[in-house]
This record gives sequence, structure tokens and C-alpha cells, in this order.
Amino acid sequence: MSESQERNVSRQRSGSALEKDPEGTAEKHRGQGVTPRAFTFGILLSAAVGLLANTVRFAQHGSYMAFSHMPMSNFILFLLSMLLFAALARWFGRWFVFSQTEWITIFSMGLVGAYGPTYGVSGYLVGIISAPYYFASPENQWSEYLHPHLPTWLVPTNESEAMSWFFEGLPGGAAIPWNIWMVPLISWFILICAVGFACVCASVIIHRQWSDNEKLIYPMITPIAELTAQAGTGRRAMPEIMVGKIFWTGFILILTIFCWNMISWFYPHVPTFPVAQWNWIFYSEYYPPIFINLSTVVICFSYFASLEVLFSIWFFDILYIFEAGALNRLGLAATSPHYTTGSFRWQTTGAFVALVLWWVWISRPHLRQVFQKALHPDRSPIDDSRELLSYRTALIGLALSCLYVATWLNQIGIDLRLILLLIPFMLILFLGVTKIVADSGLIYTNPPTSAWNLSVTLLGGAEALRGPTNAVSCLAWFPMTHYRAFLMMPLVHINRLADSMIQGKRRLFWALSSAFVVGMVTSTLYNIWLGYTIGGYNFRPNWLIIGNGPWQYQKAVSEVLSPTPVVPADYGFFLGGAAGMVLINLMRYRFSWWPLHPVGFALSGMSLTRLTSTTIFIAWAAKYLTIRIAGASFYRETKPFFYGVLIGYILAVALGIVVDSIWFPNHGHRVHQWF
Repeated sequence: MSESQERNVSRQRSGSALEKDPEGTAEKHRGQGVTPRAFTFGILLSAAVGLLANTVRFAQHGSYMAFSHMPMSNFILFLLSMLLFAALARWFGRWFVFSQTEWITIFSMGLVGAYGPTYGVSGYLVGIISAPYYFASPENQWSEYLHPHLPTWLVPTNESEAMSWFFEGLPGGAAIPWNIWMVPLISWFILICAVGFACVCASVIIHRQWSDNEKLIYPMITPIAELTAQAGTGRRAMPEIMVGKIFWTGFILILTIFCWNMISWFYPHVPTFPVAQWNWIFYSEYYPPIFINLSTVVICFSYFASLEVLFSIWFFDILYIFEAGALNRLGLAATSPHYTTGSFRWQTTGAFVALVLWWVWISRPHLRQVFQKALHPDRSPIDDSRELLSYRTALIGLALSCLYVATWLNQIGIDLRLILLLIPFMLILFLGVTKIVADSGLIYTNPPTSAWNLSVTLLGGAEALRGPTNAVSCLAWFPMTHYRAFLMMPLVHINRLADSMIQGKRRLFWALSSAFVVGMVTSTLYNIWLGYTIGGYNFRPNWLIIGNGPWQYQKAVSEVLSPTPVVPADYGFFLGGAAGMVLINLMRYRFSWWPLHPVGFALSGMSLTRLTSTTIFIAWAAKYLTIRIAGASFYRETKPFFYGVLIGYILAVALGIVVDSIWFPNHGHRVHQWF
């Protein structure tokens, strides 16, 4: 039996299984994503992903669970849940069968909940608010130039050694001083929710433009859509996606490789497969090196992206090497040495900003209809009934959220002119990262700069700002400069994934909001509890808690004492990058033969792009050769192989966590890296 025949049989079995469901449980929930059981399970999942991610990273020192745009902690718990319920449905009845839209709800709630732990909210937040008084010393002069400007309602002091206990562990018989944390945490939570709601509103406004008008393919959710469409139906003890020789070839191959490598954890002399090994290859001291690595999870998503995007990302990475080397030879620092820095970073920033403004420009007919729908619902042809929010609510919510953020920034001492730049640039950078992920499937990507740096540079540098503004810059950057585009990126993908819901999409908004709050609060409180239990210093190796905060505060004091001036050449590189992006876009829209996608230029030289460019090239080569040699139909037949690889990889990471918990407590292994 061929692969396609096997899948047809599987789908036929899924349909016939409804005949054995006398109460119609599965059919009753089909198209209704936010059912009571899906909501309950999603809430539990959103809390569990945070506990898992913080434990594995901070206590076990193992894999990165919440660094990428597709957090591994959510993947692991979601997949294990699907496997469990498929078996329960087979053994105990159809009540355990969830519809596709219910699984989409559960996955989506877990995805936004996974923005709470470590590199989402709690790691940065706890690291920032716990550091300024504990790490203060006469040498760093924080008490003189920093402490007078830190609001007590945002940063707790070290009264009664509360912060000392957090980093060094709670003394015997003492209780955790929760009271000193409550007011700052609530203040931060409200700000974070305001920024998150602005992201939700922006994602609703732009959704139809990208999915219907531009018809983006959203490679990152391709495996998710397939996985939720072929979950357990009660006919088999496993989800229906786990069928066919092609799937099992990929699954067994990758699981065997990683399980074999785990043997070396016990017996170091056993040879291993080089799946987690990487190396920098230097050509010259002036030129950035090439990063050699094969990321399993990156190739699983990149394979579903367009050839044009994949090739362009690799091409502009190679171009970066030659251009940065030439600039270094001319005395203009352009690499550090592995990633872009200095003037070259401003070239990439100019290209990135120009690309986002181009996207907004070509979206103006849709945006005009959105405003028309909000002002005169009966006169607009566009339909917003199946959006997470109505367009009127989205526009009002975006305005009110931005107004609250502006007020918050003003209260902590930020100049008004800086605020007027900071919020629009936040939305521009978030929008850019979100569309790049939607177009390319890159689960590891970041903007070339932050909204804070972009705004300050445009005003003339830190020397053009007041001392108090520079002092509180350590507070203003989070979460408005989050490298993962905060909630805008997952919400755009969730909105597209949930288009299959016949009804209940408005309820999905409240489910997602609840999941985010639960994930954020649970992760943050667990982080604090973990610090007092094992000591924040024992979170090592980790930059978030014991590195990020002190670095941010020291940078702020340095800007007060000696503000960094703007290099005039940076403006030229910014404008040059913007001009280059305009040229690339014009060539792409003017000539059908133009081979380069602007996304590659907008990410040129960035750290996460450099670390994944080799893998992206391999994905491009595999897809290109498959289509050119065997044709598009064969390419479609190869997709189950990568589904198998992805599922096998997720289970391998989960197995690694279990092995570390039993045999290597507090000395875990990084099966899943941060790139």
C-alpha cells in the first residue's frame, strides 16, 4: 500500500469512528474550539509549560525550553497530551477524542502561556527587579546615580535582606518575603498586559491582509495544522499522523540518533553522532566566520518555507561576510567578530525598518477598510465576525494600550519626545519580526536593534537625553523591546491556525488572555520561590537572573556619567540600508525573474540568522533538489518524513529531561539548544 493510500485509509477510519460514538461527542465539538474541557486543559497546560521551562533551565540546567518562537516546553507537553489521549480514546472510549479545533485551542493557549517562563517574561522581569540594590557597590556608584530614580512601586529594595535571600537562599526558619514583591509585580504585570493587548489588537488588524490578500504560507504552523488534524480518533492507540513508512523512517532515524548519543552521558568513550556539535570556521581575522551546524528543529520548519526566502537568507549571510570584512579593513568596525555590530548593524536596521514601512504601505487598502469598518460597520465590505476582536475593539484597544504605556513611561521619568518615538518603533519592530516568521518559518530570529536604541539614536544619542531618562532606561526597554515580538508573533499565527473554527473565535481571545496571565503569573512566582529555595546564584549557567539585570543597570549608569555619542556614519549606513531595501523590493515587484527576497537583507548579520544560516541552506538545497529532480508531487509526499523527524526530536528532548532528572540532577544536558 502506498503512502497516500495509507493516509486515505486513516482518514476513512477517522470518519467511520464517529459511528461508534452514540452520543456524538466528537462531532458535537467539531468547529467549536473553546469548549469547557479544551479551556480547562489549556489553562493547565499554560501553567505546566512555565513550571517545566523554569525547572529545566534554572534548576536542572538542561535544554532551552522557551527561547524560540515555538517554545519546546509547549511542544513537549502538547505532544505527550495528544499521545496520552489517543491511547485513552482507544482503550476507554470516545469521550477522550478531541476535535481539531479543540486541539488548536489547547496548543494556542499553551503557546501564549509559554511566553511566561525564562526568555518570555519571568526571567527578564525577575532579573531586572531583583538586581539594583543587591548588586550595588561603592565602585559601580548605583546608589548615587541610579537608586534615586528607581520607583519603589517597580523595584523592591533590599530591606530585611529580602534580595540577598533571593540570590543566596533563604536562611533556616525564615519565610519568603512575598509582601515586598507584590506591588512591583502587579505594576509590571499591568504594563506587560497592556503591551500584550496592543500586540493582540495589531495582529487582528493585519490578519486578513497577510492571510487573504498576500496569502502568506505560515510555514511555522504547517506541522501544527497537520498534527491537530490527525490526532487520535479512538481507532488506533496513536494519533493518525503517525502512520506510513515515510513518517516512521524520519521518526525512528532521529530518535535513534539522539538516544544513542545519550549513552555517552553514562559512557563518555562511546562515539556520538555530531548532531549537537557546531564550529566557527574563520577565513581571515578581518572577515566574520562561517557557522557550521545542523539544527534538527530549524530544518523541520524551514523545509516548508518558500525556496526564495530560504536561499535569500543564506545568500545575504554570505554577502555580510564579505561586506563586513571589507569594512573592517577600512577601519569601520562591522563584526564582533561573529555577528554584526557598529555601522553594519545600522545598515541592517535601515533595511529592516524600510521593509516594514513597505509592508504597511502595500497594506493601505486593507487598513482603509479596517478603519471604515470600525467607523461605519454597515458601509464596509470587509467582515470581522470571525476575528478574535472586532475591528472597532481592536483599534480602540490599540490606542488605549499605547496611551497607558505612554503614561507609564512618563511616570518613571522618560522624556515625552522619546516616548512618542519609542511606542511606534516598538510596533514597527514587532510587526517586522512577526511577518518575517510568518513568511519564512524561522523559529529563531530577532530584530537588528531595539525600539529604545532606534529612538535614542534618532534623537541624537544618549547625550541628547536628560540624566534621569538615561538612568531609568534599564526599566523602559522591557517588554517593549522583546526580541520575540512579544505576543504579536504567536497571535498572528494562532489567528491563522484558528481560521478553521466555525464559531467561538471570540471566546478564543478570552481563553488566550487567561492562558497568558496564568503562564506569566505562575512562572514569575515560581521563579521567585525557586530563588529563595535554591538561591538565585545556583541558577547558573544562566544569563537572565544573574547577568542581564546588572548589565542593564551598569549600562544605564554609564550613559549618565558618559553618554554614548552618535557616530555620524551610522546615519549614512541606516539610509543606505533603507535605500538598498527599496531597490530590492522594486526589483522583486518589477521583474518576475528576480531571485532575492528582501527578508534576507533585513536579517543580514544578525546573531540568530548567522547561527541558523547553514541549516537554512541545507533545507533549501534539500527542497530545491527534491522539486527539481522528483517534482512537486514527490515533495508533498516527503512532508511526513519531516513530521516524523519533528515528533521524534520532541520526544528525544523529553526523554533527555527524564534521564537528567533521574541520573544527572542539577547537571543537565542541552539536547535542545538555543539555536
